[in-house]
Amino acid sequence: MNWLHYLLEANLYLVVFYAGYQLFLKNETYYTLNRVYLLLSCILSFALPLMQIGILKAAEQGTGVTAYVISTGLKPTTNQANDFNLSIQNMFFYAYLLGVAVLAVILLLKLFKLTRMTRTVHETIEDKYKIIPVEDSNTAFSFFNYLFIGSKTAGSDIIIRHELVHIRQKHTLDVLFLELIKIINWFNPFVYLLQNSIKTVHEYIADEQTAAYDSDALAYSSFLVNNAYGLNASSVTHSFFNYNLLKKRIIMLNQKRSGNLARLKYLVAVPICAVALCASTLGFSKTYALIDLAPQKISDTTKVWSRSIDNKNGVKLDEIGSVVNNKTDFEVTITEKQGSKKIYRKSTASAEDKKLLLDKYGYVFPDKMAVPKPPEKIANMPPPPPPANPAKANKPPKIKKSIKVIDVELVPPPAAPEKPAEPVKEPAEQKAPPPPPEPPFKDMGKFIGKTARYPSEAKRNNAEGAVIIKYNLNNNKQINNVQMVKGIGYGCGDDIVKALPSFKVVDNVKPGNYTLKVNYIIATDSTNPGLLKPSPKAVTDITSADLEVVIVGYANGK
Repeated sequence: MNWLHYLLEANLYLVVFYAGYQLFLKNETYYTLNRVYLLLSCILSFALPLMQIGILKAAEQGTGVTAYVISTGLKPTTNQANDFNLSIQNMFFYAYLLGVAVLAVILLLKLFKLTRMTRTVHETIEDKYKIIPVEDSNTAFSFFNYLFIGSKTAGSDIIIRHELVHIRQKHTLDVLFLELIKIINWFNPFVYLLQNSIKTVHEYIADEQTAAYDSDALAYSSFLVNNAYGLNASSVTHSFFNYNLLKKRIIMLNQKRSGNLARLKYLVAVPICAVALCASTLGFSKTYALIDLAPQKISDTTKVWSRSIDNKNGVKLDEIGSVVNNKTDFEVTITEKQGSKKIYRKSTASAEDKKLLLDKYGYVFPDKMAVPKPPEKIANMPPPPPPANPAKANKPPKIKKSIKVIDVELVPPPAAPEKPAEPVKEPAEQKAPPPPPEPPFKDMGKFIGKTARYPSEAKRNNAEGAVIIKYNLNNNKQINNVQMVKGIGYGCGDDIVKALPSFKVVDNVKPGNYTLKVNYIIATDSTNPGLLKPSPKAVTDITSADLEVVIVGYANGK
């Protein structure tokens, strides 16, 4: 449900920015700065949730993760009716899409109506701007380079100067941008207030420049009062006659200009951004943060681990992870069948190299320092005995003083009669038995083991349980329609849903719908995984999964 969390976080910041405008900047006469503030607040509200300051988070010690496949059994589902799961998440999603669709259709109808009006006969001003007369009307409004003015309108010269300010300053782009913001955030009432505020600022700018043309603000104010009539224009245009703004426009037109110190008020955006960044990092548990402005430093100065992975095509992958000078890096050595080797390092690998590793070898560089443990070590086996001290092993055994050593003459036994040597028969060449068939989707289990992580928040809250993920395998061996039909929250399974479409299926599996079950289990003793005892809710099976994977996180940072 990351899309909903992101949308709610962005709308929260939008409300905070707009509150800052209403409290500090609304009555200032720096109209251009007000316009810039309102537009940037919309952009920043959607950009800040994608950022975080990693250094503010507590350093994580040893985010060890174990992933292993515990069962397989492929039974492709062909009943499409079972794939539709009307969960709360789906209900929110479809309701949101319905609101977006309704407002988008309304906007398209308004644009279509204006486009039809521009096809009528018109005259041109300054070889750029086109005036379109509206018969039997006393309205006036502008849209891009088009100025619509009614045939019954008085004082057309002043109105044309006013509307040309809107056209020259591209105010229509601002209005259309706010229309898109309104469509995306239709459920937020503050978006409609923000749209009205940007239109009000546009009118203040046009009034200020129009009144300055005649150097008589009082005469222009009288003109506004005497012409306080007209028809309402479309919401995507700038209408000269606007009943609701008339009083505000006259007040701001005759208000004393703000001093230079008032510009310092616009710095209110700085603490708002700072608080929003801190809240985005500490107040929200999310996986959609794309930019880390101050990454978290790893406490270990140097730490190295390695593991080997045998590819079923005879290719061997040796992976090494290290932390040197507080920088994490990974290196993988690819040993081909014929013995040739290639080395790739995460810090220097290009996008093409990473794509080659994924497509050809099914390998993805880890995100964090995590040592996966192979399945055979999870069995309940006693720990191996400590190795013998080599210094003691090479010493000869001590002889007790009470033992006497007696010299004995050894008489060799009589020699046996020699037999003629028989010809040595070469053993018949025996063919090696064929290897046992590998379970289907074995590579998927390895892929999940490399990409999946046990979220830190889930471990802190002792969140355990089964995550059920459904997906479709098409005829081209591509995975699509990945969705989580059951989760345990705290971001568990989100990284798998995101990475699964990039997995390339090489097994001989029929196309169809499949189910993946991921059990998240917290181990209390990382030194002896054999003591692992899954909680009852972590192994409760609500469906027959085609592939079942266990993700083990170690408690207390072990």
